[in-house]
Amino acid sequence: NGIVFVDRTPTPKMQEVRYLYQPFRISISHDEIEIENRHLFTSSAGLDCVITLSREGTVLATSEIDTDVPPGDTRTYALPMTMPRTPGEYAIDVAFRLPKATAWAPAGHAVAWEQRVIVVSGSTGTPSRAGEGAPTLVEGIHNIGVRGRHFLALFSRVHGGLTSYRYGLTSDGGRELLRGIPQPNFWHAPTANERGWGMPFRDGQWLLASRYREPLPSQERPVAVVHSDHVEVRYGYLLPTTPQSECDVVYRVFGSGRVEVTMSLRPGAGLPDLPEFGMLVTADADLRHLRWYGDGPDECYVDRRGGARLDVYDSDVRQQLTPYVRPQEAGSHTGVRWATVTDDRGAGLRFDCAEGMEFSALPWSPFEIENARHPVELPPIQSTVLRPALMRRGVGGDDSWGAPTHPEFRVPQGRELVFRFGFQGIR
Repeated sequence: NGIVFVDRTPTPKMQEVRYLYQPFRISISHDEIEIENRHLFTSSAGLDCVITLSREGTVLATSEIDTDVPPGDTRTYALPMTMPRTPGEYAIDVAFRLPKATAWAPAGHAVAWEQRVIVVSGSTGTPSRAGEGAPTLVEGIHNIGVRGRHFLALFSRVHGGLTSYRYGLTSDGGRELLRGIPQPNFWHAPTANERGWGMPFRDGQWLLASRYREPLPSQERPVAVVHSDHVEVRYGYLLPTTPQSECDVVYRVFGSGRVEVTMSLRPGAGLPDLPEFGMLVTADADLRHLRWYGDGPDECYVDRRGGARLDVYDSDVRQQLTPYVRPQEAGSHTGVRWATVTDDRGAGLRFDCAEGMEFSALPWSPFEIENARHPVELPPIQSTVLRPALMRRGVGGDDSWGAPTHPEFRVPQGRELVFRFGFQGIR
């Protein structure tokens, strides 16, 4: 009758394998469900078919339907609920579950599932910028300060970036949420598959570009531009690739403390595709409570997201690095609309991207992960490293000794790339 995977101790790979080998293929539209039974001898009638409608992690309606799809057949059933008209993003989940416990799985175990996300137009998904008025600009010889009622951001003319972001201002100046200048990032710790096809040698220039850069001649003295509701600070960088590449980072700071970031990369002609394109933000290790609205619950990549489902998930940052035999790129989540990292009191940072981004929160930087040959060699945890990204290269894995990631799962090559996201303090 096929293969049944029992996911008692979930792993990222099992999430995808379960989905690929599940015995039903399900297609969902606005008003009906098409079910293909891939069993050889067993009907779907012995399983509960549960349909759930949710919005951003909140269940709005749940229903069950009786199905009887013969083995090898396909049948269509009406969706037992009406889609809301209120603007927003809605997820329809269809799952075939065990009605009672068996020797191999408990009652309610999902044998197969599928999800369809439907957007009702009218919702932008972007947090409001209004309510606090324009921020105040304070210009100094070495720094550019942008201040609002609840925050203070400090941009360095000397070091070329955002050196401080304090949120929740009090008599002591509020809490510093950054532990370093956010860095444009084009690298991740090579995976076992990437090492198999020689990625570190081919792509090593992007490692250098992530670690070292110089201001563009036109941007050696960055200036702040005051707009009606925000202050804009722009940085331009020259990257040490051959031929040279250029990267711009534009910060737009609003009176609420929201910071909108636009990154632009102009790669040198003929350079290989990037392992990833995003930003590396280092925060306190106390910000270890991760919550995100995106694909999950396990790690997923552009070529490993079939088994993932859109929902709101919670995790501990310390559990996000998958314990592979050799530490490598891990812990990413695709389709992330927003994510928060907070301390035990609920204070911290919130990131968002209306179009959906890839996001990871780990206790180590890609460089620390790459340097460790075994998990025990990872350094003591001192930071939470956040990496919002436009895209990361897919995992690949046709084989582990020479097959690269398929072209459709690579960061686009040979053209300008633009990534936009926002962040703000939480108190």
